[in-house]
Amino acid sequence: MSKLVSDIRQRVWYIEARACGEGDYASEDAASMGSGVLVEIEQRDEPRQVRRYLLTCAHVVRRKDPVSGDWGGPVHDEILCWRPGQGYTRTYRDKRRCGEHPDIYSARLSVLSPCGGAAAALPDELRTAPNDWVLLDIADPTFQNEGRPLRWADIEDGAPVRIVGYPGGAGLTRHAAGTRIWVNGSVVENLATGPFSQERTPEPGMLSLSGVDETRPGMSGGGLFDEDGALVGLHRAADDGALQRNAIAITHIRDALDTRRNAWPTTPTAPPPVSPWLMRTLAAIVVMALVAAGLWQYTRPRDCRLEVRVSAGAPGRVARVIDVVRADGLTRSEVLTPGGAAELALPRMAAGEHWQFSLRFDEAASRPVDMAGCPRAQGDYELEGAHVVLVPN
Repeated sequence: MSKLVSDIRQRVWYIEARACGEGDYASEDAASMGSGVLVEIEQRDEPRQVRRYLLTCAHVVRRKDPVSGDWGGPVHDEILCWRPGQGYTRTYRDKRRCGEHPDIYSARLSVLSPCGGAAAALPDELRTAPNDWVLLDIADPTFQNEGRPLRWADIEDGAPVRIVGYPGGAGLTRHAAGTRIWVNGSVVENLATGPFSQERTPEPGMLSLSGVDETRPGMSGGGLFDEDGALVGLHRAADDGALQRNAIAITHIRDALDTRRNAWPTTPTAPPPVSPWLMRTLAAIVVMALVAAGLWQYTRPRDCRLEVRVSAGAPGRVARVIDVVRADGLTRSEVLTPGGAAELALPRMAAGEHWQFSLRFDEAASRPVDMAGCPRAQGDYELEGAHVVLVPN
């Protein structure tokens, strides 16, 4: 379980938001601190694209409305994101201009969010708990190589979950002396709490949580994970106690992406349970379809996951990145660890799909290797002195 929890924690990021004018000095303390979960979404409208985002709560990145007092005000001017394990960079008085943030990812709202990416105050119909989520789009292209998103899944009432987030965030300098705050170089470290029991509420798309552990400000936007490590919800906490221990079901977010934006997670949720009678009926239909089509079992798309191992190449040449070009022209890149390892996730690969992979060295890229379909067994390849092993995972 400890390895599973450690794996989950690597997918939950830290987020700060500030209100500041262009050219102004950024405030020492963030106006809002929260958490976000690394996800990957396919936008199916043309031109089709697959991108990684941070999924978080809308109230983490929006101001409070001065009239209503709720979280539906305009989006903060600056949204900064730290990966777990990264060294924290603290903002000190009159030391950094708004928008100047070297070595820190900056984000804006994605058009796939319920608000369509609009930064203005929300209309009343979007100021509801099930709509309290956004996708943060990070323009820096290196973000697309960050980690590997986890599977989304439905969950039954009563099943235990863990929450991963950043209780208290980086802390506030305006608090009393002795209060814990992060300084420059502090490790950005999240916390896994629980287990909690969860159940659906009368409000569609919402889950209520119960358990002995506490949730605190800073954990808003953190992930709810089941015992298998799948993402099942988005933790929603705010200043008022009524919002504590609530979460948005990940299936609600999935369905909203599907119906409103024609988008879908590349790590899809499991289908809802069906009755044994319907299972038998569906099985009979599938068998007849297989007999009629003959080759269906060889042609249906499958998610292809591969473990990559690269041995050292020629002296002075170190492989840094493995690049994959799919049949539809989409490129996926994974940064190799210092030991030469990486994981490739190639969703919905058709049997016999033609694709290529190549290695990127410091000075140039290797020739591509042509592939057909997802390998069913370990394959060994030589690329300009580097030995590459692909292992089905």
